[in-house]
Amino acid sequence: MHSVDYVVFAAYLIGSLGLGLAFARRQRGEGEFFVAGRSMRWVPIGLSVMVTAFSAMNYVAFPGEVSRHGLYVLLCLPVFVLVAFPVTRVIMPYYHGLGLTSAYEVLERRFDVRVRCLASGLFIVWRLLWMAVALFVPSKVLSLMLGWDLWVVVAVAGAVAAAYTAAGGMRAGAEGGVLKPFHPFDPQVLSPDPTVRITLWSCLVGTFVAFLARYGADQVVVQRYFAARSLRDAQRGFWLNVAAALVALSGLALLGLAMRAGVGATGGKVAGGPLGGFAAFVASMPAGVCGLLVAGLFAASMSSVDSGINSCSAAYETDFHRRLFARGGHPEGSVGRSRVLAVVFGAVATVGACTVPHWGPSIFVIANRVIHGLGGPLLAIFVLAMFSRRANGVGVFAGGVLGALGSVWVSFGVKGLALHYYVVTNLVGTMVLCWVLSFLAGRPSPEQLAWTWRGRRAG
Repeated sequence: MHSVDYVVFAAYLIGSLGLGLAFARRQRGEGEFFVAGRSMRWVPIGLSVMVTAFSAMNYVAFPGEVSRHGLYVLLCLPVFVLVAFPVTRVIMPYYHGLGLTSAYEVLERRFDVRVRCLASGLFIVWRLLWMAVALFVPSKVLSLMLGWDLWVVVAVAGAVAAAYTAAGGMRAGAEGGVLKPFHPFDPQVLSPDPTVRITLWSCLVGTFVAFLARYGADQVVVQRYFAARSLRDAQRGFWLNVAAALVALSGLALLGLAMRAGVGATGGKVAGGPLGGFAAFVASMPAGVCGLLVAGLFAASMSSVDSGINSCSAAYETDFHRRLFARGGHPEGSVGRSRVLAVVFGAVATVGACTVPHWGPSIFVIANRVIHGLGGPLLAIFVLAMFSRRANGVGVFAGGVLGALGSVWVSFGVKGLALHYYVVTNLVGTMVLCWVLSFLAGRPSPEQLAWTWRGRRAG
């Protein structure tokens, strides 16, 4: 990196921390800290959802996957449009008007406090794993570019994120086969075989389920809906998120083609695997541009990590501390405690980032097998809460625990399954367990059934 790049990158880090401190002075209480006073309009809502879900994993994994395997990942782009319909027409109206801070509060009303705590705990663990990867990716790239010790970079990135939150070439690509499955056409992309790495069917079904978990059961995203001033603003904001995500991912696919062309021009492989290839490509940029790309990589990571920290704090505060340990406590005092929690969650995510290299062979594989895969049990609980009139607290709690444990085994231990089918397997397995066990524990009460989708619409 050139000296200009260091200046650009340093300016970004200082600016991020300064911005967090500036906004900290404006926070008056928990409603401001967690849901922005429920006054956000559709443009900031949409952009906030997009940058929250768009992490360093996308920034690196998407072009890295294109560079190594081709354009198969573009098969998932239509799912952004498909998933928008159930999110805006079913999920958002279900949440609207409840005045919630945590998405898991509704699960106590539909089932019981055990299911609420289970779902909130699953979210916190899921999000901490996700944040660990989001911290690891830019740190690994920067360490490869600069020759710095990886764990020093991880520690610095984690500290900045926690403090910030607590305070507030086509031809060469075609010749290499990187335009598959479109050119030349790969007939395997239409195969129903669940062991083929990526097919049209695994992309459509698996990505649809993964996106439902992200946009319907993930506190980080749902918290943005709660911050909207109206249902209309939340819905329009989501469609803005869809448009922005499609543009961003298409651009990253082009970046992957450029990376492949660059590797082809060198006549060999780049040390360090996909992350090494990304680091080498960024380092080859002109002075200043390299610094901007590195700053952009860290911006993608920080925006996701700080949102994750904030939402984990919100989940712990509302679902555990206030509900179980400090009922009736003054909400203003929770802001100080939430800032302490931000530091704690940031530290845990930073330590977790040190273990990421052992989770899978690439960030793209980790994202689909582990991160998306472990969202399956949480989505299963919400689907049953909304639409099953048979599911009850005892069955969902027992099935949720068993489903979560089984999902960990599937995500980390099962090999050879199509990447996008891990989340589907975990979703279906957890739903079956919860539903069957619910038959052994009686029926839910009429008061609980009032919190189903049908009951909410009738009320």
